Amino acid sequence: MKKILLFLLFSGSLLAQKNQFIELRGSIKDKKHGAQSLTLLDKREDKTIGIISHRKEPFEVKFEKEDLEKLFSDWFLEDNKERGKTQYFLMLEELKVKDIPAQRSVTGHLEMRISTFLKRNDQYYFLKKSSISKDYPQKDHAYITRVIAAKISSELSNIVKDSYTETGLNVPISETDLGNYEKVISEQLPVYSSQSFTDGVYKDYKSFAEQKPDKEFTVKKNKDGVIKGVKRVDGYDNLSKDVFAIIDNGIAYKKTPISIIEIEKDSEGIFIMASQEEIFPQYNNTPVIVGAGAAGAIGGLIAAIVDVAASKIRKQNALYYRVGIDKLTGEYILPENFDKTK
Repeated sequence: MKKILLFLLFSGSLLAQKNQFIELRGSIKDKKHGAQSLTLLDKREDKTIGIISHRKEPFEVKFEKEDLEKLFSDWFLEDNKERGKTQYFLMLEELKVKDIPAQRSVTGHLEMRISTFLKRNDQYYFLKKSSISKDYPQKDHAYITRVIAAKISSELSNIVKDSYTETGLNVPISETDLGNYEKVISEQLPVYSSQSFTDGVYKDYKSFAEQKPDKEFTVKKNKDGVIKGVKRVDGYDNLSKDVFAIIDNGIAYKKTPISIIEIEKDSEGIFIMASQEEIFPQYNNTPVIVGAGAAGAIGGLIAAIVDVAASKIRKQNALYYRVGIDKLTGEYILPENFDKTK
C-alpha cells in the first residue's frame, strides 16, 4: 500500500511540473538578403536543458518543439522570404539551467555557449561566439523562468543577426573538426603560430590575429622615439576611427580607453596585465596615472605615453590582474574577481 501511495505521489508531482518554453520570436532577418539557410548543429552531450523554480514551483525549460533542426530552419525561413547563397550554421555547444539554493529562496542559473559559422566549398568558417554564465536572484526578477527563457531566445537571435555582417577568420575547418574548432583555428592564426609580431597599426582583432596591419596608418612617435599615438600615412591626422592594437619594434600594445598596455604571450594565449580602471574607466573612483601628457593624446585614440617612468607609477597606483584576450574574438576574458560594476 505504501509503495502504491508513493508511486501515486511521484506521478502526481511529474504531472504537476510545468514547462517554460523558449520561444524563437525575435527577428533574424538578413536585410541584405545574402543568407540562404540557417542550420542548427546541436553538439550538446546532454540534450535536456534543466529545471528552474518560480515561487518554489519547478519549471522544465525546453524548446517549443523536439525537432530542433526544423524549428530553427523554420524560424529562419519565416523571416527570410528573399534569400541569397550563403549557408549559415548555429552551433549549440552548451545550454543548461538549474536552481542554486539561497538562504531564503533559490537563484536561477544559466550556462550557455553558442557559435556561428558559414559554409563555403565544403569548409566551415568561424564567425561569432557567445558565452553566458549568469545568476538570476529571486529578489531581482519577478518571474525567473520567463526571464531566463527570454534571455536564451534573445541571445540566439542576436548572434544570428550579427553573423550576417561578420567577415570571420579566414581559417577553413572541416566538419570533423567543428567539435574542436577553437584549438584548430587558433593554431593556424599567425599571431599565435609565429615567433614574432609584425610592426604596424591594427584596426580590429581580425587583422591582428592574421597579422595584417592597416596600411593607411602608422605609429606616431616623438623625437625621443616614444609612442604618442597613430597617424595616417598620408599625413592627415583625422583620426576618427579606433584601433585594436599597435606593434612597434616587435612589441605589441593593446589599446584601452585610457592607456596602451603591452600584450604578453604564454602557453595559454595572449593577455595584458591591467587594472579595472584601465579597462572600465567609467567605474573609476580614483585617478590612475598612465603617463605624462595623457590628456592631450592625438585624436583620443591613445591616451598614454609608453615609457619606463610612467609604467612604474602605473603599477604603484592600481591593482593588476591577468586579463586574457579571446583567441577567436579578441574580447577580454575577465578574471572572477574583476568586477566592472563596483
